[in-house]
Amino acid sequence: MKLYKARALFFMSALFLVCHYARAFAAPAQKARPEVLMWLVGSESQAKAVQELGNEFFKDKDTSFRCEAISWADAHTKYLTSIAGGVTPDIGTMGLTWGTEFGYLGAMVDLAKEFPQDIKTIKEGIFSGLWNSVEYKAMVYGIPFDLSVQLIFYRNDILARPPATWQELEETLLNLKKQGKGMLFDWGSMSWIGFAPYLWQAGGDFYNAAGTQASLDSESALAALKFFGRLYTELGVPKAQIPLEQGLRTGDFPIAVSGNWKIDTLRLFAPEIEGKWSISLMPAGPAGKRTAFLGGRIIGIFNKSKHKKEAWEFIKFLFQPQTQAKLYEASRVAEDSYLPTVIAAWDILPLPADLKAVLKAQAEDGKGPAAVRGWDESTRFIEDAIQRVILQQADPGAELSRLNQQMNKEIK
Repeated sequence: MKLYKARALFFMSALFLVCHYARAFAAPAQKARPEVLMWLVGSESQAKAVQELGNEFFKDKDTSFRCEAISWADAHTKYLTSIAGGVTPDIGTMGLTWGTEFGYLGAMVDLAKEFPQDIKTIKEGIFSGLWNSVEYKAMVYGIPFDLSVQLIFYRNDILARPPATWQELEETLLNLKKQGKGMLFDWGSMSWIGFAPYLWQAGGDFYNAAGTQASLDSESALAALKFFGRLYTELGVPKAQIPLEQGLRTGDFPIAVSGNWKIDTLRLFAPEIEGKWSISLMPAGPAGKRTAFLGGRIIGIFNKSKHKKEAWEFIKFLFQPQTQAKLYEASRVAEDSYLPTVIAAWDILPLPADLKAVLKAQAEDGKGPAAVRGWDESTRFIEDAIQRVILQQADPGAELSRLNQQMNKEIK
């Protein structure tokens, strides 16, 4: 009898457990939140920083967030492959002119059409020179996410002051040449990036205001190319690529053109000259301008996204001054040192006042590449022309005439 009761009790207990777990497994599982996916062209460190910001922003939302880093080397191909396969992310950062390219493939949301008032507000709050690179025929497929700015770096213990004009630059370089010293281009050597500031400082541009015709057959462009060529052929700028840190540390090249991120790398790799170097605006050209080249990334939304509203709200969050300052800090950790595009963020940037003043002034007088379809295909022709003038003593006027025709053929 006791054995029977024991077996009955065991059976009832087992039945209870089976029923309990059956109900548990039968209960509907908690549904995972839909995900907003972002690709960030850059470092894993920066992607991690954006992921943390996304976790904060989306924690009480109906969607989750994931940020993946993709390298600059692979990014353009990866985006094109994803567009062709219809498997794009929701949000992407990319090169300044890629938005126009991908937008015309039908892959990107026209933010000016979809969010006109927000775009108007954002445009008014960022450095205007970058807008040249994102708006084309009133369409905006991406907005400037961050920036890099070209500057003059110089040894303040060798040069009493930096050259403020082309004429002063020429005089400085002639004096340095007598001492066996010179100037180097750490960013833009014999390339369109190096040439662009001189073109703008002379009053010229690559295209007309409408972006419908190339405009390098002008007197301004001719003056710019002649001067840029003379820097190499007569004024001591080396044709070989020499790192800024090396040139300034030895004093052989006490003046150099490079990007703002070198402020951090100089401190890391040339600590022995701390306090012996400064930064300055680019020298003013015949037009009185000190315009520098602006690089950086844009951010946009892909048309295939099922979360356009959520993606846009997150992008607006990224453009808040406090968030921009956090992104700047994260980029410095990654040794990229991208600067904020939102002007209001500069008030809270953790930078020495003297450096910040120069950086901000140069960003205000800076410009990115044109958002013209066909621009990226044209850059190789520009560099070919520049290098023929410098390396083969080709006639600048003839090179610009041919270059203008080549660029016009590439406009789509």
